[in-house]
Amino acid sequence: MKFDVVGTSPVRLDAYDKATGKSRYTDDEPLPGVLYGAIAFSPVSHGLLKSVDVSKAKALPGVVKVMVAADLGDKYANNIGAVRADQPLLAYDHLRWRGDRLAIIAAESPEIARKAASLVTAEIEELPVIHTSEEALAEGAPKLHEMGNLADSMCIRHGDVEKAFSESPIILDNRYVVGYQDHAYLEPNSVVAIPGADGSLLLRGSMQAPFYVQGALAKVLKKPMSKIRVQQATTGGGFGGKEDYPNEPSAVASVLAFETGRPVKVIYNREEDLAYSTKRHSMIIEHKLAAKEDGTITAIKVKAICDAGAYLGISSIVAERANASATGPYRSPNVQVDTLVVYTNNAFGGAFRGFGAPQVTFALERQMDLLAEKVGVDPVEIRRRNTFSAGEISPLGDVVEADVNAMRVLELAAKKTPILKELKKGKEAHIKRGIGLAAVRYGVGLHAGGQRLEGSGALVQVNIDGSVRVNIGGAELGQGAFTAMAIIAAETLGVSYGRIYVGEADTMLVPDSGPTVASRTTVMSGNAVKDGCLIMKERLLKCAAADTGRKAGELDIKGDALIDKKSGEIIMDFATLANKAYCAKVNLVANGWYAPDRKIWNKEVGQGQSYTTYAHAVMVAEVAVDTITGQVHVEKMHAIHDVGQAIHHKGIEAQIEGGVVQGMGWAIMEELVIKDGKMLNPNFTDYIIPTIQDIPEIKITLLERPYKNGPYGAKGIGEPSLIPVAAAIGNAVANALKKPVMELPMNPERIKLNLLNK
Repeated sequence: MKFDVVGTSPVRLDAYDKATGKSRYTDDEPLPGVLYGAIAFSPVSHGLLKSVDVSKAKALPGVVKVMVAADLGDKYANNIGAVRADQPLLAYDHLRWRGDRLAIIAAESPEIARKAASLVTAEIEELPVIHTSEEALAEGAPKLHEMGNLADSMCIRHGDVEKAFSESPIILDNRYVVGYQDHAYLEPNSVVAIPGADGSLLLRGSMQAPFYVQGALAKVLKKPMSKIRVQQATTGGGFGGKEDYPNEPSAVASVLAFETGRPVKVIYNREEDLAYSTKRHSMIIEHKLAAKEDGTITAIKVKAICDAGAYLGISSIVAERANASATGPYRSPNVQVDTLVVYTNNAFGGAFRGFGAPQVTFALERQMDLLAEKVGVDPVEIRRRNTFSAGEISPLGDVVEADVNAMRVLELAAKKTPILKELKKGKEAHIKRGIGLAAVRYGVGLHAGGQRLEGSGALVQVNIDGSVRVNIGGAELGQGAFTAMAIIAAETLGVSYGRIYVGEADTMLVPDSGPTVASRTTVMSGNAVKDGCLIMKERLLKCAAADTGRKAGELDIKGDALIDKKSGEIIMDFATLANKAYCAKVNLVANGWYAPDRKIWNKEVGQGQSYTTYAHAVMVAEVAVDTITGQVHVEKMHAIHDVGQAIHHKGIEAQIEGGVVQGMGWAIMEELVIKDGKMLNPNFTDYIIPTIQDIPEIKITLLERPYKNGPYGAKGIGEPSLIPVAAAIGNAVANALKKPVMELPMNPERIKLNLLNK
């Protein structure tokens, strides 16, 4: 189908302001009388809190307010847990990690506030630190919470796994360990709370889930949600790190704002953000796979242990996706998956691009390559033999959709990449080159367990000059969401892209639209925008029919004008039509809404429809490994993606490139060093992320087969662009070294140790 705006690549709505520095971030907000918040964090990873001494902090000139748990009284609720009420806003008895807050301070400057925080002391009885999730589950381990250290669990039960293992000639039984990853967004966590004279609150900040923040503040402040307005300010990146964590600095700022009667900013510095914000979960994955002699999978058994850190946060939701993603795009008549979420004294786990799927994908795709080696076929062929097709029953118990593209992207990878060819050897004997691939089946949108949050709203307003304003519940994080919404609005209304302005996410303007996560914004918010624009277009055409004496069905809006549908004659320009509609008392504001059909899911056995639709991808990595230094250099990445219909071509390419680089960082260089629960490298000097010098050549192939329920056929792309990257690189490194790769990151130290292992 031919479109006027969809599928083109106009300049992004925010490009000019961001490139020229005009965009105003939270810390740029000029507010008279503003105070600055700071937090005194726990100095230990585990202990009993006996008392907190804030006398020196209170005595510091310029300090306006200091609060500890006892100061919250009955006025505030001392709990900030996202899913479970297990996390206090201010610690009062049990310290479980170094991100626990002993006291919060409001002062006249950030320097004074941080100085005051450094003066807070506490009497603490230190307790043994739980270093790993396996240690937490061991018999006799110290209990971090009354319920124990097993925070949550989920499963998949499909067929008879033990019988299949007993009858299968090929068994692969391996243990994989994947480390943490920081989001490394440019802008640290930043919020400003502005109290109203009527007891209301305006909270602006760097976030990707304004409605989460609104709900959290209503709970902490004990106020109705109608009195709490949350606006997303221009946000310098999120990648999942600003999904649930902003609840915490938002609550700190809001309590201090109400106590002082003045606006309060809480702006983390880089070290604070690295040390205390959420991270990609570290996981241990025990993966057992059974197959016939020809490599056909007969059974998969997985135990994934997810380190949540001290509190549940949204770890159970991350684990839910990991659980559902453990078998990938492959058929297996017998499946047993157990995913455990475990409390430790380590870094706080949270959302991160891929949301649990990259970890289990690494394990699964390594197993697939090991299976290919065992059977004696190439990596593409082993996947051909096991990738499911339309109409089959997946390991999750649902019928594979008719437009499944898993095999199509695999065949495109075989056709467009050198995966089946031997890479040319370099002149230097110590440089080993390898190639590897990995596939993914990604559920677009929220899992069935979170489907209550799936609905998305949009506000569409046509002004009398013909300009159009759109607001959605989704957030713009730099991924180009607002640009995609403008394209969809322009296409639907029949006007030019330049007429559309997309405003910031604001809880006062649209209904709760869930979080901006799970690659859901283009589909969910896009459909809501399309719905609102269709409502508006119908009103305008009805008005035009009355004005011109024609039938509404004979008219259309195209190219910024009202036209005769049959002849193409221009009757009037869009601005004139908008003005006429206003004068005719037409409602020029429309509310769009979209929510997918309800999914039926049996959590007890992990069977049913877990996601509304799926996006498929295959990544192929070409690497060179220096066996002297242990350094891995990623030379090329080939990305083959099922995207439905591309809304903004350049935007999709940028998302894929970003996902590749971020996934590569996790695969070969990014490592949080944690000792006794303390992060030892909370800075970009010691926590190494890819720079422009590290970016490989990235070749992109888009499979465009429109998805029937997407806006103009679109699917999500943000997370599939990262999920298979580390697995593909891991397979390429194993191919180069002819050695197994079982742990991430594959940094020089691990590569050298791997080479030493016989």
